[in-house]
Amino acid sequence: MTFKPEPGTPLAIALAHAYERFAQTGQDLKNFDIQISERTRENGEDENGENTIGIEFVAKLEPGKKGLGNASRLGRSVLYIASKTSGEILREAGSR
Repeated sequence: MTFKPEPGTPLAIALAHAYERFAQTGQDLKNFDIQISERTRENGEDENGENTIGIEFVAKLEPGKKGLGNASRLGRSVLYIASKTSGEILREAGSR
């Protein structure tokens, strides 16, 4: 499935809020890939049954290293769940 947000949608608001929260972690953004996903009722609705957007900052692996999950020493991955209608960050989840 391809996520095609309309210009001026809450995605821009969600990205700005997710970046602000991520910046507070003190981690270097250059060590992360950003993945955006549309979360539907099957896999990620909020408390009110609203579809959400997932914005994940995924830690890159060090060059030449392999690992499972969040095995990177370059940082700690963080997933932000945002409202698809307002862009408000509803919750976040991190991995160690």
